[in-house]
Amino acid sequence: MPSVYFPGLETTQAGSLIRLEGEEFHHLARVAKRRLNEALLLNSGAGTLATAVLESLEHRSALLKITQVDRQSEPRHPFAIAFALLRNRHDELLVEKCTELGATAFFPLITEHSVRQAADNTIARFARISLAAIKQCDNPWLPRIFAPAKVADALPVIRDAGFKPILCSERQPQRWLHHLNGEEADRPCFLIGSEGGWSDAEFSLMEDIAEISLGELITRAETAAISVAAQWQAYANRLGAGV
Repeated sequence: MPSVYFPGLETTQAGSLIRLEGEEFHHLARVAKRRLNEALLLNSGAGTLATAVLESLEHRSALLKITQVDRQSEPRHPFAIAFALLRNRHDELLVEKCTELGATAFFPLITEHSVRQAADNTIARFARISLAAIKQCDNPWLPRIFAPAKVADALPVIRDAGFKPILCSERQPQRWLHHLNGEEADRPCFLIGSEGGWSDAEFSLMEDIAEISLGELITRAETAAISVAAQWQAYANRLGAGV
């Protein structure tokens, strides 16, 4: 079923009529070319999914009738990803796939070995990618994208946002994600370095935080982020099942 982003669904009820405009309307009418009476899935990005029927199409808007509203609870085991900006926009793949795997926040990092610096449109670019990803996988929670920051500045921001930084590196080959204790595993934010790794100065900034390995092989930075997101989902499912 085609998915449409429509913020503010939290106040709607079945039977309500809503008007779709702007970019989402353009995609619906001009790109996807949806037809009258076709069913659509609406996603608020704030925990609500709704089904609707396309009632009418006008030149610059569409009228939709809500048929069902499903308000979902917040993720039971939220997690975040802090990642160095990557060359060739590989960080876009990182944001897309980690959103599909349920990441609730992203903290772009400017590290000493970063090969690319933040641009004026960095946050907007990541936001567009994460929005497309929640529509693709029917994830009703749009991740929050924080401003790019150096490691020293990002660590307190991560903590203020309610996450616990967890360093991902090769220095602890015997300590894996499932070795985290209950406090460490409460709203973790996994820190992924650049292609060149972390500098000695950055390691010194993170000496007091938990550290894990993601595997026996050295992976690209975007692969490491996707890997830890998938590992966290498996681990969180075990937590939810009381295993």
